[in-house]
Formats: sequence, C-alpha cells, structure tokens
Amino acid sequence: MQGFGTLVLEGGEELSFDISACDTRDVQEGARGKVLIAPGLTGKPKAMLVQLAPPDPRDLRVPMGEAVAQLHAWGLLTEWTPETCQERLRALPLQAITEVTDGRLRPADASGEDMDRDDAAGLIVDYYGEGVTVRARADRTFLMPTVDSHARYARALVEGLCAIIGVPDFVSLKLKNAHTGVLTDRSGQRHDVSVGHGDTVVTVINGLLAAQAAPARVHTRKLFGKPWFVFREEAHKPDGITAALFLP
Repeated sequence: MQGFGTLVLEGGEELSFDISACDTRDVQEGARGKVLIAPGLTGKPKAMLVQLAPPDPRDLRVPMGEAVAQLHAWGLLTEWTPETCQERLRALPLQAITEVTDGRLRPADASGEDMDRDDAAGLIVDYYGEGVTVRARADRTFLMPTVDSHARYARALVEGLCAIIGVPDFVSLKLKNAHTGVLTDRSGQRHDVSVGHGDTVVTVINGLLAAQAAPARVHTRKLFGKPWFVFREEAHKPDGITAALFLP
C-alpha cells in the first residue's frame, strides 16, 4: 500500500508518515493509536510503526461549559451560551444528529450537560445551516450545501470561500466541462482547477492569499464526512477540547 498521511501528536505537533508503516490497510481519518518515532535517514524524526484503532466519537464527553468555551475561543457558535446549546440538543430531532454522524444514535442517558463529537456535529449544522448564511459570514465558517452535480458543488464552494474571506470577487469560476474549470483572480490571472474536488480550489485561493501576505488562510475539515471550511489565521488551530471534538 502506498500513500502518506499526517499524525497529530499529543503535544499538537504534526508528523508526516508513510501509510505502509501502519498496522492496518484501513486507515481512517481521526483514528487514534500509538506511534514509534525514531530518526530517519536524514536525521529527522520518522514514524517507524503506527498502530491505529478506529475512533469512537462517543468516547469523549466534555462538560458543556468547557466545550462551549473552547468553541467560542475558536470563533464557533459565538451567539450561543452553554444553556442555549443544552436546549438545542434536547430540541434537535434525532434525525438531524444521525444524518451527520453516520447513523449513530445519541446515548439514551445523554443529559445535555456535556458534549461529545456527535453532539458538536449536530450543533454546528443546526447553528450555521448549509451554505452562506448570516452566521456563516459572521464567523467566517461554512458548511457545503448538499448539491447534485460537480458544477453546483464548484459554484457553491467558490461562492462560500469568497464570502468567508470577505471579498465577493476574490476569484470567479468558469467551467470548462463536467470535470474541470478555471478560476480567474482579480489581476486577471487564470488557474486551472478540478471541479468537484475542493482541494484544488482551496489550494489556489490559499496561494493567492499567501502572495498578498494575508494573515489568514482557508482551513478545510471534514465534519463526519461533510466538508467544512473556516477562514482563520494560518497558525491558529484548535487546541484542547476543540481539537479533540473536531480534528481527530
């Protein structure tokens, strides 16, 4: 098996690794495990052996007040208090949670006094909705809307990224066909991108931001399989509870 990935260590450091060093061929984003690190041929730290276990998002439950404080620190759910989050969790239809958590049901004893990753997913979808909503603009965070074609995906992605950056005409998109398109920046320069694959669009936009010495970048995450984009300072990453809830 060939390929590379990134490990996030306990101290927050990131370490690239060769997937062939894993003890399983079924490498899932968010899996936790153990890693044996030793100097590689260049003298830099290298992951010699990676033992992964599939993550269970319900393993981590955090007191509601602590979890919401961490979310606020990263600019999320900014208008909601812990009490509001408790009320929303109790009021959310079960289907609203299971649709973004691969069908996992909430524990029967869930009191609403703490939060796990599934709860967080439901709250984020409930708070921001899909696409470029008022709250998405305010918090520079948006979830991709459900679309039925690559073309609609690409248009919604570019519209959303420009909205959270705060420059509606930062780039414009023209489709070539069902699989490729061209982004044109404000200087008139053209950039080829793959339609339906958001990574290439994000890479182009972040390259333009870097060329302008902008302090922030677009960060891409998957919220239980749902594309989620935030515009934050390049070095500003979630830590503590937020990292545990969303990044693994």
